[in-house]
Amino acid sequence: MIFVTTFTKHIYEFCGKRLLQSFIDTGNHEEHQMFIFFEDETNLYTEFYPEWLLEWVDKPFFTFANIMTYEHNETRVIDYVDQFLTNKIEFTHLYNSPRSMKWFRPVVAIKYASDVIPNGYLSSIDADCIFTSKISNDFFESILKDYNIAFLGREHFKIMRHGDYDIYGNYIHTNTVTATDADTHTETGYIGFDLDKSGTREFISRNMDYWITGQVLELTYRTDCHTFDATRKELSNLKYNNLCYEMGDTSPIGSRVIEASTLGTFLTHHKGTIGTTL
Repeated sequence: MIFVTTFTKHIYEFCGKRLLQSFIDTGNHEEHQMFIFFEDETNLYTEFYPEWLLEWVDKPFFTFANIMTYEHNETRVIDYVDQFLTNKIEFTHLYNSPRSMKWFRPVVAIKYASDVIPNGYLSSIDADCIFTSKISNDFFESILKDYNIAFLGREHFKIMRHGDYDIYGNYIHTNTVTATDADTHTETGYIGFDLDKSGTREFISRNMDYWITGQVLELTYRTDCHTFDATRKELSNLKYNNLCYEMGDTSPIGSRVIEASTLGTFLTHHKGTIGTTL
């Protein structure tokens, strides 16, 4: 398996370094690889590794690339989308704000990776994930062999159980509410792709097109989760494995669906925080 993630310096220092170290500590580097697409905000188009990544460059299982230099139709696509959409999205919701362009980065990373990976499986993971155990390629065969894409869809949740960290660092249930359309988008902290199946690369390209064409503006919320869901509904002929389906209509606490799914055997998603340890 090739895992794909994205870093800025802040994200790397906050949680990305832990992701890389956990990949090694659990022995996953022995069987898998990871592509890290970085954004060096002090030198956007550098051809070199930023100094904050130098300690990892001798590791053959890590591949680093500057996401800002990725070109689509001879255009640096992140620059284009940033300039095109910046003044078109005002803050109306957490999932609809000028920050929305940051959610375009993982969409580009998946496309960039699919361009250079000739065949096989690709897994996109958030930088605030941590590997907790070693996982074999047989696992990914089990969730993808009959499908184009394995994902964490929440559209069937009717009840949301919210959570937070207590003063002791434990993640606890805080309250229960009825699910709204702001709760039931796909969790894109993990997405698995079978690049060999017909239609998978089309999906990846179409997801990126939502941003390039401005069609993302037609959606109620503007994140990578919501363009993923829009693409999935549009390309309904593909085969999708919803890893959340067996959870029923009630979300796990904090909607931590990675841990509650079969992915929880080897992966933890800290949802933007590492709790009281940071």
